[in-house]
Amino acid sequence: MKYKSFIIVLLSYLLLNGCGKKTEPDQQTIIPVQTSPVKYKSVAFPIHSSGILSCKREARLAFKTGGIIQKIKVDEGQSVKKGQLLAELDLSEINARFIQAKTALDKAQRDFDRVKNLYNDQVATLEQFQDVESGLVVAKSNLKIAQFNLDHSTITAPEDGKILKRFMEPNEMVSAGTPVLYFGTTKDDWIVRVGLADKDIIKVNLNDSVSISFDAYPDNVFSGTVSEIAEAADPMSGTFEAEIKIEKTNKKLVSGFIAKVMIYPQKSQNLKTVPIESLVDAQNNEGYLWIPVDNHAEKRRITLGDKIENDIIVTNGLYNITHVITSGAQYLNERSTIKVINNP
Repeated sequence: MKYKSFIIVLLSYLLLNGCGKKTEPDQQTIIPVQTSPVKYKSVAFPIHSSGILSCKREARLAFKTGGIIQKIKVDEGQSVKKGQLLAELDLSEINARFIQAKTALDKAQRDFDRVKNLYNDQVATLEQFQDVESGLVVAKSNLKIAQFNLDHSTITAPEDGKILKRFMEPNEMVSAGTPVLYFGTTKDDWIVRVGLADKDIIKVNLNDSVSISFDAYPDNVFSGTVSEIAEAADPMSGTFEAEIKIEKTNKKLVSGFIAKVMIYPQKSQNLKTVPIESLVDAQNNEGYLWIPVDNHAEKRRITLGDKIENDIIVTNGLYNITHVITSGAQYLNERSTIKVINNP
């Protein structure tokens, strides 16, 4: 009803000007307008980013020693239990080295016992005793190394988890430390790691709420929270990494899904807003509006932000401005004389 009343008043002014007595050359048409106050709203903008879904703890499992792979007992996607045998090398050479080290230790122990008795009887010299003592220490160390290599010539599951990828096949030659299996634990929740710009990382705090979506589930939105925030930028990308922990879900998730995330910071900003109807000639992030100055209208260029319901954020151009013209703005020009008619 308020808007209809204003239209009636405006039409009356225009009819009187067009159909009534002719206006004198120096007389200007007075255009009735309505104004709205510039408002401040507390706003927390969501931060958009993307990342890759992964397990909290993932590891590339490898043999400590090189050799020929004898068996790989698991396939990609297979669930495994802690301690389960996953792969093993051909142990022929490694067993031989272990037996060699054990035999050398037995001999070193016998030599030590014999020379020790001779030394106690003052038959052997101190130098001879020290030599066999050193030989015994070296033999024990060699056996420990051989035992360690033997133990790490098999790969076992470090935790309950899942085989995410299989890099090698049986009968392939593998070097020490070369990844054979890619393992992810299932004890921890799924996470998404995203890179944020410096202007965004300062707005994010631990436990901020997050919504996550995947192309695999276009109709589902998953919930999560910010669980970790990097204190330094990645030297390669220049972004700051944030880790998002996804809440438990019964949906099947697969490591490597591309995730689109929206982080909702707890901190808000107090920003200026104006009604959308006050804008004229808006394009991209810039626009114009009219402001009342005494009995005239002044056109002002402004920088626009996001839309909030029926208002729009103004990030620049409204310094010391308290009101803007809404209704009647389309009839104004730089020479217009205005009269503010606001409904009570």
